[in-house]
Amino acid sequence: MVKSKRSVLFWMTAVLFTAVFVGVYISHFQHAAHIHNNSTIIHVHDGNRNQSISYATYTTANFTIDYPADWTVVPTASKFLFVSKKGYEGGYITLDIQLLSSIESGGIYNSVDDVVADLVQRFPGGAKNVSNVSINYEREEMLGGAKGIEISISYIAHNISYTQTQIIAQKGKYFYVITYHAPTAYYGKYEEAYEYAKEHWTWK
Repeated sequence: MVKSKRSVLFWMTAVLFTAVFVGVYISHFQHAAHIHNNSTIIHVHDGNRNQSISYATYTTANFTIDYPADWTVVPTASKFLFVSKKGYEGGYITLDIQLLSSIESGGIYNSVDDVVADLVQRFPGGAKNVSNVSINYEREEMLGGAKGIEISISYIAHNISYTQTQIIAQKGKYFYVITYHAPTAYYGKYEEAYEYAKEHWTWK
């Protein structure tokens, strides 16, 4: 599941299109392996509305993550993708997890800062019809007790605004990249699920 040097060059650009086109593939990947106990969390949002999210836990050899239980899990050879049950104008809301190799394990990155610098430099890479790219913030953040960097980027593609927020942290020889991606108009819909996933992330 660790990406080769060649495939690493395309990992950031791929994020742009994942949420938009993932609906085509969902029906082919109804996969429930490694899903464990669900728990219901009630959140109150500034007195405006209540939202109840039932979480499931996805377990791998390296980590566990909690995600909305009614989302679809799409595991591939190079990443784990969690897709919202409902699609919105502009596509689905997703959580995406990728592992990148460090120089020590045959990759091209020496530090979390290297990964972030590469992201900023390459974004949006060779993607067409992408404009108005802006970095909303870049800050230090923790993931399962490991120091990382979180970066939020907004852009317009096909006349629709998108926002993706990523946290990058290193554990052992690998860098873990967790990306929350949504049409900007619906970014707040599951932002708390992204925060919950970060807060309850566990290393194995």
